[in-house]
Amino acid sequence: MRSVKMSKIERNIKTNRQNVNAQIQETHNKYPRIRRSRPRDFDERNALTQITKASIERAKRDGKMKMIGKQKMYYDPTE
Repeated sequence: MRSVKMSKIERNIKTNRQNVNAQIQETHNKYPRIRRSRPRDFDERNALTQITKASIERAKRDGKMKMIGKQKMYYDPTE
């Protein structure tokens, strides 16, 4: 296995960042994100809300989601 110094990696990132960002931007402009064309109906919204609430409650119950403030949560998927 070959070893590489962190300074060499950082230098490589610094020199290539502008070109890579330009390529990403160009690709993004060619193929924009396809947006959802129809609004969700009432039943679909309710179903998605129930699914989301159930997964959040499961994560809380399993100890994967912890409240760290009044309105802040921490989700740790590794536990």
